[in-house]
Amino acid sequence: MFSIKKSLLTSLTARQLRRTRSFLTDAYQCNEIWQERMNCSLLKKVEPEMLYHKLSSMLDNDKKQINAIDLDIFANSLTDKTYLEELEDLIYKFRLSAQAGTLLPSTHHAVIRLFLITNNTEDLIRILKDRLNYGIFPDYYLCNLMMDKFIKENNFRNAAVIASNQMLQEELDNDITKTMGLYSCLKYIINPCDWEDLKVNTEEKDNDEEETRVRVHFLRNPYFDNHFDLTDGDHLVGKTMLKISKTDNTVKGNSFKTIGLAYYNLWNELADHLEKLKGPVYSETVELVISAIDKRAPENSENLKDTISKLKIENKSLTEETENAVVEAVNKNEEKEIQLQKKIYKEYESFRREELQRYMEHLNKMKRLEKVKQVKQELKEKEQLLLFFDNEHKHDLVNEEKIKRMKKKVAIVKSPKEDLTYIPPEIRKPGFKRD
Repeated sequence: MFSIKKSLLTSLTARQLRRTRSFLTDAYQCNEIWQERMNCSLLKKVEPEMLYHKLSSMLDNDKKQINAIDLDIFANSLTDKTYLEELEDLIYKFRLSAQAGTLLPSTHHAVIRLFLITNNTEDLIRILKDRLNYGIFPDYYLCNLMMDKFIKENNFRNAAVIASNQMLQEELDNDITKTMGLYSCLKYIINPCDWEDLKVNTEEKDNDEEETRVRVHFLRNPYFDNHFDLTDGDHLVGKTMLKISKTDNTVKGNSFKTIGLAYYNLWNELADHLEKLKGPVYSETVELVISAIDKRAPENSENLKDTISKLKIENKSLTEETENAVVEAVNKNEEKEIQLQKKIYKEYESFRREELQRYMEHLNKMKRLEKVKQVKQELKEKEQLLLFFDNEHKHDLVNEEKIKRMKKKVAIVKSPKEDLTYIPPEIRKPGFKRD
């Protein structure tokens, strides 16, 4: 029976931690072109505090909505952590409004980059995971940027969260995103930690027992879609590995498929995969799969371990091979993505000006229409006043019609006369004879 060499896995983990580094160059961040947005006269004139109170009051009042360009201007005008809470509040309220689907792409970049440069990563991860209430969706460029930062900081859990979110959104077409996502997931399972942060309850319990009423939601039949309902870190990481390596039949692809099935806890599928697997896998694969089996203890664990011990092993490091794949993908695509992102940021500036101009024209149009409507109403009232005696008979007819309609609506119910001798036909006294 094959057994895990824990000392080997421990030394491997320590060696990999020391070798952790950033994959992307500083040029990939496009900081200079991103900061050029602040040269716009529009953003220079923004006073964040006043704009926040204005937008927040509009969302809280009966109007209940703001324009996406207003939120975009507020988000792009921020450069430090002073108004992070206000930004999060506006994003949340905007997501619940009727305009939620109009959020501009530049707003996603402004929010994510602001949280990154202020090192408020835990709140950023919380917002990205709560897609329903915040609606912040990073593109491939932002995913690569975030994963690279988290990998550099040895924060493999957050890097794996970014990769798993892309899997849930089924957006895994970018080569850098795929290879860096595999690397992040692999590093996470080698260096496991809690997937969810522990929530500390700081509320003080009252000594006096008080009656509290809690609104109970409708009970619904339980349903698990095996995708968006996944919350277990191992399951998310395992499914991410499976999705990315689905069409990869190399030694690296087979290794990730095997690990993915184990951490996704698809034990029957894992058994079928091991029986059909003809090629070799990397040595780390066996150790990690055995670790997953020991952790979950499935019914067929002994059979799985027997099958795994008979696999062909290629004496190479899966981590090193994955790292090399990331480096290769970065070298091949980085410069192209940098030039593309610079072009996109330039387009954001021109689009923001054009969108603001269209919005201002729309507001002016609505003001003019409202003014015309008001003038027409005033002219109508003035006409009625001036021609009242000429149209008096018409007013009388109108009033008569109104009175008739009112009378028809009023139902006159007469109380029936009491008849003590009346006996309903259904209830007859004994001996009663009908005439």
